[in-house]
Amino acid sequence: MKHKIYCEVCMVSFIYKEEVEEGKVVICTICGAELQIEAVGPEIKAVRKPQEAETEIRNRVENYARLRDYTFNEDKELVIEGLIGKNEMYGDFYCPCRFDNIPENVCPCLETRMNDVRKNGRCF
Repeated sequence: MKHKIYCEVCMVSFIYKEEVEEGKVVICTICGAELQIEAVGPEIKAVRKPQEAETEIRNRVENYARLRDYTFNEDKELVIEGLIGKNEMYGDFYCPCRFDNIPENVCPCLETRMNDVRKNGRCF
């Protein structure tokens, strides 16, 4: 059975093909965020899985890379540190390479999700 789940991280709905139940953790196929199912019914309610900031961002970047078959370069830890720093200062994992802390720049940023990595061989 297919389920439509809204990701509150990337603000996009995605199709999830496995069974869902309350408490189950699913991976957003768009951004790699871990979402916990809170309610199942006519609509599925999923929220960010509660976890430490560093664990959340490490899991998200690993999931995203695995879903897209990407590999990291030597700057991976520097980028993760930047994401964690922006989370501490601004409350979310905004791209450390961009100045505007807006929803479109939550990692992975909109350009990255729109295949910028495939086009340019790297993210911004």
